[in-house]
Formats: sequence, C-alpha cells, structure tokens
Amino acid sequence: RCSNRTQCAVVAGPDVFPDPCPGTYKYLEVQYECVPYIFLCPGLLKGVYQSEHLFESDHQSGAWCKDPLQASDKIYYMPWTPYRTDTLTEYSSKDDFIAGRPTTTYKLPHRVDGTGFVVYDGALFFNKERTRNIVKFDLRTRIKSGEAIIANANYHDTSPYRWGGKSDIDLAVDENGLWVIYATEQNNGKIVISQLNPYTLRIEGTWDTAYDKRSASNAFMICGILYVVKSVYEDDDNEATGNKIDYIYNTDQSKDSMVDVPFPNSYQYIAAVDYNPRDNLLYVWNNYHVVKYSLDFGPLDSRAGVSTSGALGPGSTTASTTPRVATSSTGRPTTTSASGRRNRSTSTPSPMADVPDEMTTHLPPASSQLPPAGAESCDPVEARDIMWSRTRQGQMAKQPCPMGSIGVATFRCLAPDGIWEPQGPDLSNCSSPWINHITQKMKSGEMAANIARELAEHTKNHLYAGDIAYSVSAMVQLVNLLDVQLRNLTPGGKDSAARSLNKLQKRERSCRAYVQAMVETVNNLLQPQALNAWRDLNASEQQRAATKLLDTVEDSAFVLADNLLKTDIVRENTDNIQLEVARLSTDGNLEDLKFPQNMGHGSAIQLSANTLKQNGRNGEIRVAFVLYNNLGTYLSTENASMKLGTEAMSTNHSVIVNSPVITAAINKEFSNKVYLADPVVFTVKHIKVKENFNPNCSFWSYTKRTMTGYWSTQGCRLLTTNKTHTTCSCNHLTNFAVLMAHVEVKHSDAVHDLLLDFITWVGILLSLVCLLICIFTFCFFRGLQSDRNTIHKNLCISLFVAELLFLIGINRTDQPIACAVFAALLHFFFLAAFTWMFLEGVQLYIMLVEVFESEHSRRKYFYLVGYGMPALIVAVSAAVDYRSYGTDKVCWLRLDTYFIWSFIGPATLIIMLNVIFLGIALYKMFHHTAILKPESGCLDNI
Repeated sequence: RCSNRTQCAVVAGPDVFPDPCPGTYKYLEVQYECVPYIFLCPGLLKGVYQSEHLFESDHQSGAWCKDPLQASDKIYYMPWTPYRTDTLTEYSSKDDFIAGRPTTTYKLPHRVDGTGFVVYDGALFFNKERTRNIVKFDLRTRIKSGEAIIANANYHDTSPYRWGGKSDIDLAVDENGLWVIYATEQNNGKIVISQLNPYTLRIEGTWDTAYDKRSASNAFMICGILYVVKSVYEDDDNEATGNKIDYIYNTDQSKDSMVDVPFPNSYQYIAAVDYNPRDNLLYVWNNYHVVKYSLDFGPLDSRAGVSTSGALGPGSTTASTTPRVATSSTGRPTTTSASGRRNRSTSTPSPMADVPDEMTTHLPPASSQLPPAGAESCDPVEARDIMWSRTRQGQMAKQPCPMGSIGVATFRCLAPDGIWEPQGPDLSNCSSPWINHITQKMKSGEMAANIARELAEHTKNHLYAGDIAYSVSAMVQLVNLLDVQLRNLTPGGKDSAARSLNKLQKRERSCRAYVQAMVETVNNLLQPQALNAWRDLNASEQQRAATKLLDTVEDSAFVLADNLLKTDIVRENTDNIQLEVARLSTDGNLEDLKFPQNMGHGSAIQLSANTLKQNGRNGEIRVAFVLYNNLGTYLSTENASMKLGTEAMSTNHSVIVNSPVITAAINKEFSNKVYLADPVVFTVKHIKVKENFNPNCSFWSYTKRTMTGYWSTQGCRLLTTNKTHTTCSCNHLTNFAVLMAHVEVKHSDAVHDLLLDFITWVGILLSLVCLLICIFTFCFFRGLQSDRNTIHKNLCISLFVAELLFLIGINRTDQPIACAVFAALLHFFFLAAFTWMFLEGVQLYIMLVEVFESEHSRRKYFYLVGYGMPALIVAVSAAVDYRSYGTDKVCWLRLDTYFIWSFIGPATLIIMLNVIFLGIALYKMFHHTAILKPESGCLDNI
C-alpha cells in the first residue's frame, strides 16, 4: 500500500515472488486504485505557535491557503478590498509566493465578501458579495460550477467577525470536509455551523452554538470541532479580552465547552485563520502580515467528544481512537467514526468513476430509540415506495432502497420546522442488482456487443439513479473493450486474403451490433419513465452523465465508421435518439449532406458539399450525426452565455433548452480542428411553444477530462425563428441546441376567461353606442357647430373607430399580415384620440387668453394636427421596424423592444401638456376672480 503517498514502488523480484514453475512464461498483474488523500485526526488542539513569517502584504486583510486534497505545493492568495475583490492568484510554490511570482490569475464571476474563501479538491468556494450564497468556481475549467444559498444566514456586515470586513459567512475545511461558519437571526446572532457537501453543495448537517459571532475574532474547524478565536485588535481600549481560543463546539456530540488555549497575535489585526488538514497548520493573515502557525495536539478526551470505545467487558479498558475521513471512489467523502457510524451516506458510482467490483448495501444500525410522538420531529410518512419512521429535527433518516434495488436511501427532517425535505427522499444511492452481473461480464472478456445487448435489455426495466450513472460509465468502458477486441481481429501479414476479409467482415458486424445495442440503451435512458431516476442525481452528476453520454455515442459512431468496409450510410432510429454514420467518397461531384433524410421530426442539419470536400482524407470522409430528443433537459443552463432581449431583461425568467440536441462531427476531430468552407446550418423544432421567447443558437462546450461544460453562443448566429422552429448557422461542429427564456404563466381558469371576455365586450359595446350618439349629435345639430365641438366630434370618432378595430382585430394573430394592419390602425386611431385631447387643452387655453373669439376658424389647423401627427408617427415607426406591428399573442405593438415607445412617448407627452394647460387655466380663473372680488376667500375665488 502507498499509505497516503502519491507514489510508491512494487518490488517484483524473485525474492518476493518465487518462481513456482521455472522455465515457463508468466506475468505479474498489479491492480491499483487512485483515491483522494485520507486524513487522520491529529487529536485535540492543545497549543498554537507562530512558526513562520512569510512576508508583509500591501493589504491589511486577506486570506491564503492550500488545497488539502492536492499533493502539490500550490498556494492560493486573495487580498481583500471592499467591493473590489474578484481575483484569485495561484503560486506554484512557497518560494514563488514569497518572491511574488504568480503562476496564474483567476478572474472570478462575482465579487467576494470577506476573507473566508477556501480551495478544496480543485475548486474555489467563496461568499458572493451582498448575498448569502456560496459560489463554487472550478479552477480547472475556470467556470462557475455551482451556487448554494445558506438559508437564513446573516450576510454583508450583519454578523461579521470583530474586525468587520463583510466576514459574515466564513468557509473552513478539516478532516471531515467542507464547513460554513455563519450566524442567523433565529439563533440570535450566535455562530451556526453547517457541513456542506463540496460536490452537490447540499447542507448535510447544521449545529447552533452559544457563541456570539460578533464577539469572535475568527474561527476554524479541526476534526469536526469548532475552535473560536478571541483576540485583541490594535484599536481596542484594553487587552482584558486576551488572545486565545476560548470556546470549542463538537459537532459529533453537539456539545460545547469553554477553553483557554493561547493564540499568538503579534500584529493585532487577525483577518483570516484557515486550517489545512494535510499539514496540520494554520494559514493566518494578521494586519498586512502573512504568517503560518504550527499546532500542538493532545489525546482526545471526553470533553472533545471525539473519543470512542467499543463494548467493554469485565476488566477491559477504554482505548481512545481517532476518526478518519475516507473519500469513496465516487469522489464524495464519507465520514466514518471509530465505531463505524457514517455521518454521511455514500453516493452511487459517479459517471467519472470506474465501475466498482461489487455493490452491496451497508445499512447503518437503526436508532435504538425513536423520538416520542409530539416531540420536535417529523411524523412517519410513505414516500417513493419507502416507509419513513419518525425522525428528530435536523437528522437524516436512512432506509433500504425500494424493493428490487440495492443501496441506502436518505430523507432529511428539517429544523426548526419539523417537516420532511420538500424535494423528497434522496435515492441517488439506489441501483438495480443487475449492475453486478454486467460488471462481471465486462471483467470476463465477453464480446462487447453481447454485453451491450444485455445492458440494453436491462435498461428497459424500471431505472434508479445509480442505474443511469452506471449505464453511462459502462458504455464508456464497453467502447474501450470493443476497441481492444477489434485489434485482435486486425488482419496479419501471414493471413490469407480470405481470412483477412473474414476478419474485416467480423469487425464490421461487431461494430454494427454494438452501435445498435448502444442506441437502444440510450433510448431507454431517455424515456419519460426514466425522468425520476435522472432527477435523483444531483445537478453536477446529471450534467456529467449527460455529457459523457454525448461523448461516448460520438466515439461509438466513429468506431463503426472506421470499420465500414465500403462507402455506406448506417442509420439507427428510435423514439429518443436518431443516429447516422456515413463513410463517403469525396471524389467527383458531391451534394450537400442533410440529416435526417426526412423532415418528419421537424429538426435537421446540413453540411455543404464544399465542407465535405475540404475535410476529405485519401478521397474519403467519415461523418456522424446524432439527434437527441430530450437530452438537453439534463445539460445545465446555469452558466449559459445568452444574448438577452429587452423582454428577457425586464421579466423574471428561466433559461431552458427548448429543442432537441443535434450533433454533427467529421473524422472524429474536435470542433475547433474542423475547417468549414461554409457555415453549418441547422433547424430545430421547439419543444415548448408557449411562454418562451428570445431564442439563442447555442452549443455544448465541454472538456473531455472533467466531462463538465456549459452552453455557449460563440460562432453561432440566428437566421430565422417563429413559434415552432428556429434556424441557425455556426462556423464549427459540435452539439447544437436552441436555448430560450421561459416564463411560467399561471393561466386563469375557463370561467374567469369567459367573464373577462364578457365584461370586455359588454363594456366596449356600451361605449360604442354612447360614442355613436355623441357623433350623431355633434354632426346633425347645426347650433352646435364650433371649433370646440369639432374637437369633441373628432375625439369621439377616433375612439369609436379604435374600439371597433379592437373588437374586430385584436386577436387575429393567425393571419400575420392582417394582424400587422390592425395593429398599425389601432396605433394610429389611439394616437389620434390622444392628439384631439391635446387640441382640447389648446382650445381651452386659447379661450382663456383671448378676450374676443376669433372670427377665423382654426378647424383646418386642428384637422392637420389631429390626424397628421399620428399619421407621421405611424409612418416613421413602420419605416423603422414594420415587423414590430403584431405579436404572437395580440395584434398590437411589440413589448420586447423599444417599439412600444412610439405610442407611450407621445401619449405621455400629451398628458403632461394637458396637465400644464389645466394648471394655467386654473391660475387664470383664480387670478381673474381675485381681481373682481378682492374681499373673497381663496375657496370662493375658485
């Protein structure tokens, strides 16, 4: 065993392995497994000593640390400045750190609050500025890989450490994993500790302490024990508080105690204290000074609550043991105490992990005493075919997975509400028994095509989360197994022509059979019945499984393309996936290549003949196309780069993959290595037609090393779109889809819709009747002919025509041209109504300022302004953007652009001018009455 070393040697000489059969050929097989570092608890902290001063920084506060799960000497450094901290600097060694020679700099997606960042397993965790959110930033891919809200946590200088600095939420790592230290109002501003899963960002346990966070200078974790530092700052009036660790809290036994461990404080401004479980040192930032503290540990005692003992018989003694934290092959840590109790359940095999030798269920012993009814607990309930017994608040219930599966399911009882977690039980550790059988088959060396066929048959049945992750990983291994088996069928120099042909034909048959079974397996994994199994995987596992599925299907397709004996096209079509593999000749005239051949699906992609010619090799080209109906559901849109329209920026919306995922690849090359003579053009059908807008042509950009990625729009542009389809072009090949903004609309029931329609029709019809009476009166009574009544008459006419058009054409969205015409007419007549209202104000002002009414009528000027101005506005609007007349929902102006301001702007201006005219009129009336009756009061004057 390597015993926690990153390298070790296996001695294989005859002294170690004697030769049992001299003179015969033999080999030595060495099996190994790479696992993360296993931390052993060093004990209870007894002393802290300043051991090394590295340098003096330019910043008074900041933090520095190492990644405990990396064997390298890399140091991560982040000076902190309020509202401007958004950069992490990496140094390859301590010497480079002291000399100021950075290796790389990471620009973070958000600014950072406080100095409580940590680096753990290749990812940076920090508190997003002005929020209670923890952001996970992958240092390998340089993208944000997760974000979690710490519920009820005080943030942004509500409950910081004594030095301030927005240090409300502090992160820490120790032998047990990742921790969050913060305060809540529910705990009266006292420190709360939560254990955070670094891979799922789920809170796996929370403990309330009795220590006021504002009184603490800093805090850190060792072996699941919180140590709180209380120190003197340079602006303190006295030093009575001292410099010490004065409080510890053991999360294993939920017990606290007061202690007195001296804590060095040479510079009197401690801004960060970070513990590293690999070297058992404290990384401290103290008043510009970057220092390192060594620690002294003693044996674990009952006060710490970490020591355990087995069952004692007569005369036996108690042996103090130390807990350890092992990390499973899935990369998710499992905390195990000396008694064997697991504080966190393991997960299913990760899509990135090798297939395990065996998968058995280890159910922890049930609690010997259930909480009494009525206590602070969650009531018994049946969920996901499992009966969950009464469980105390804040604890995790564990039960065997449903009948027909193996593993342990968990269900958390939330505190302080005493309700079960709304998301339901966690069945991510559940899998089917056939997994062991497939694993043994692959180890036995059986033909990959036969194993793939058996996998396809198994996945037709009910699936669990573990089955999804395992099946995708199994397909990756089966492709590798197939490749090894195909090499054994390579014709040799001594083979006859007939034997060589037979081997080549067998290679092709094996590849065809494997690809057919693989497509059936993928189809089964994407069935609607498998949706719950996918949802039981956490977001990161979902994404990795879906990304690995995309990658392995493409690899499998090219294995088949490389083994076709002649130019041919192989098609495999199922309900959820369509695959086409082609080996084509590039000699002679070529036509554009389109997939799929029939457009019955509604989605298609096309490669130009020039692109095929340019990428031919030795007169041939190999092409693979894949169409996935609903795989996009499992590819996260969290970090998608999208171009947002005005409507998307002004509404609360989510981003969804609203099309099938369509893949095109040439000669098994990465997309950036394929030269495209002409852009690739693809059309996809929208999955959801309603409540979606702002289509973005996107592709899934991922790294093969980590199988993580994000949606990007780089190199792609939108050609055309409508309600049901979108057409795009891109200058590269990869996995394409259309992302759209989605708004959940709560539809009212049919009765409410009917009542609203009835009220609208009745109200407008009554208005039309009244307007018609007014028009008749103004037109046919000669005694009423005047400039003022001319304005009234045309105002009524404009409103009458506008309302009539509204009734007739507002919902004519099925006729785009007619809808645009109705929208333009409505625009004109409603603007005309507002303009005649404006002229009403002008006429009122004229009547007040003129002593005698003019003998010349102003009607022609009124008509020119009343209908000329609206006509001019509508004409200019139509010339600028005529497509904005008429929308998908109503025949009116578009709201998702600035076009609506061609109506709102003039209407607002007219209202403001009329208010001014009203003010002038009131003033004139008041002033005139005051002159005639000086003895009257103000109210009488009005």
